[in-house]
Amino acid sequence: MADVGEVLMSVLSTIRVPKPGDRVHKDECALSFSSPESEGGLYVCMNSFLGFGSQYVDRHHARTGQRAYLHITRTRKTKKEDENNSGSGHPPKKKPTRLAIGIEGGFDVEQELYEEDVKVVILPDKQEVTSEDLATMPDVVRERVSLSMTGIMAADSVSHTLQVQQWDGEVRQESKHAADLKQLDNGVKIPPSGWRCEVCDLQENIWMNLTDGKVLCGRRYFDGSGGNNHALLHFQETGYPLAVKLGTITPDGAGDESVINCPKTSAFCGLNLCF
Repeated sequence: MADVGEVLMSVLSTIRVPKPGDRVHKDECALSFSSPESEGGLYVCMNSFLGFGSQYVDRHHARTGQRAYLHITRTRKTKKEDENNSGSGHPPKKKPTRLAIGIEGGFDVEQELYEEDVKVVILPDKQEVTSEDLATMPDVVRERVSLSMTGIMAADSVSHTLQVQQWDGEVRQESKHAADLKQLDNGVKIPPSGWRCEVCDLQENIWMNLTDGKVLCGRRYFDGSGGNNHALLHFQETGYPLAVKLGTITPDGAGDESVINCPKTSAFCGLNLCF
């Protein structure tokens, strides 16, 4: 196997530094839902800045001849139980009042939620080069590769940019269904964890209907993942219009569910949904 420094020198012309306006796909694979948090991480082409999951990067290499990729793996940090507790020394998070990201009144852009491991991988042998390894390489190699790595990691990802553009800062409006929402007194109580779809036993993408407390799975995505559409089918059968995604809302009202400014307290799990 050739020396990795020599290999980097031979492919240096294919390693670009992102410029303003370049679209950097560092959060999701171009061909699947793989991300840096997925098994195997994400490989970002250091020429086109397209991202590929571990099952697709070899295909891209074979089709394009590109050899240098930035390999990003991300592990969620363990949250302390009291990090949102005002007695922990940190002020409690403010409740958002606008549908916006990173502006006053909007949702905070949380930082430091993940631990990242970043290195260059050279295909097809998957030779790895870390920042520490670059320190021992010729200046021309070290400077170009370091600038490319730093530029890719510093760039706003395409998915983040689109999210910010779509959230234009409008004031959150009360759903027309929320004002007259009726909650059935049917004795249903939802546990704080361990939810399963009542129809298919799916344990991911689980939603609770706010009228009758039915716990059902969400929509099926085009690739077959997600849910089995049971929450949607329940709405079509009953006409009960509002549901909340379980696991995304907390007793103090923080969350990322689809029920916006609902002036109700859920009779099924005791959560104040007015946030």
